[in-house]
Amino acid sequence: MKNSSTNLSDNMEGFRDEKNDYSSYEISFRRWLVSEVDSGRMSVAEAREKFKLPHRFDKTYKHWQAKYSDEIHLSLQLMSAKERTNTKALEKRIKELEKQLELAQMKNVALNTMIDIAENDYKLEIRKKSGPKQ
Repeated sequence: MKNSSTNLSDNMEGFRDEKNDYSSYEISFRRWLVSEVDSGRMSVAEAREKFKLPHRFDKTYKHWQAKYSDEIHLSLQLMSAKERTNTKALEKRIKELEKQLELAQMKNVALNTMIDIAENDYKLEIRKKSGPKQ
């Protein structure tokens, strides 16, 4: 038996750690790819296959995602018929409340105008004075 002092790492020519230059990808492509994966229109594996990205792209993608992803992800699903009906009812209620608010604001302006006229014309003190002595 021959005693050799070779290490496993001495015979690793075919297993070199190749560095991929991801900086050659435009920022617009990076943003687009992140948005596609985040929205679920494409998976990282599909992106790897489609754009011939190396297997180690997952780590780079995580970096891109942290850098280029929107902070808020909105994935809106289609509404059911019941939800749409409920939405219509809620919109109708909102319109009614907006009308009531507008009327209340007009009433408030009218009352304040009446108080101003009464205080000026009739020299009445209707509004409370601010401060400790009133």
